[in-house]
Amino acid sequence: MRAYFNLDANDFPVTVEHIGAEWPQDQIIRYQGFPHFHWLQTEKGVGNFWIGEKHLILPEKAGVLVSPGVPHRYESANVNDKWEVIFVTFQGKFADDFNLQMMNHDYVYIPPERGVEFVNQVEQIIATLESNPVDHEWVSALSYYLLLSLGREESYHVNVNHPDFIRYVKPAMNYMSENFATNLTITSVAKHLNMTPQYLDRLFQKIMHLSPQEYLLQVRISHAKKLLVSQKHLRVVAVANESGFRDAAYFSRIFKRETGVTPINFRKWQT
Repeated sequence: MRAYFNLDANDFPVTVEHIGAEWPQDQIIRYQGFPHFHWLQTEKGVGNFWIGEKHLILPEKAGVLVSPGVPHRYESANVNDKWEVIFVTFQGKFADDFNLQMMNHDYVYIPPERGVEFVNQVEQIIATLESNPVDHEWVSALSYYLLLSLGREESYHVNVNHPDFIRYVKPAMNYMSENFATNLTITSVAKHLNMTPQYLDRLFQKIMHLSPQEYLLQVRISHAKKLLVSQKHLRVVAVANESGFRDAAYFSRIFKRETGVTPINFRKWQT
């Protein structure tokens, strides 16, 4: 069992906060999620992982990267068998801004056949931490590459090379990311791209497996989470307005539906 906790960020844009391998994993329940990106991967045994109502099975080498603030729980699939895991949590400004790289999804599941690569990357980071003296710049570089690699796995679920993704969906995503704080509608997004809202919806459903409305909501909620933590002086009304919600009560209701906690409690929990 090898583990390092509460590592110093040293003002790097991204580095690891907690990291470990051969860790005997007990049951964990996080009703309000974890404050940073969290990677969990099975080394021995099998784990059960729940994100909301979604149930994932984690056999050896399979893993899941969970976004900040996403409620989840996990435990061994068999109480009589030991479940050993690799775990990494990330910190730093780049890690906080990483939601768009993951297309604002709550998690990315990595199947066993793709998991070997990430075992090797984690081992590189641990080996660097075990050196004397520790090269913190190299730890940061390896952490950046690991997080970037995990986030890019989402491209295996989304065909980013599809002509319709390149011509329509990606520009729509960029336009929503740049204008989410305004009174933006899917009709206005479609108009900007010279297409009908119905056609834009069909393309999103086919390629992204969600609607453009759902993607826009993910962008707004992601930004709201960031403001709640980084701008503690902002009232919830201001957070709602700057995130594209014109009604604070509606924002609070939607935020709780999406995260499982109210904006005020999310801020308290993160600080």
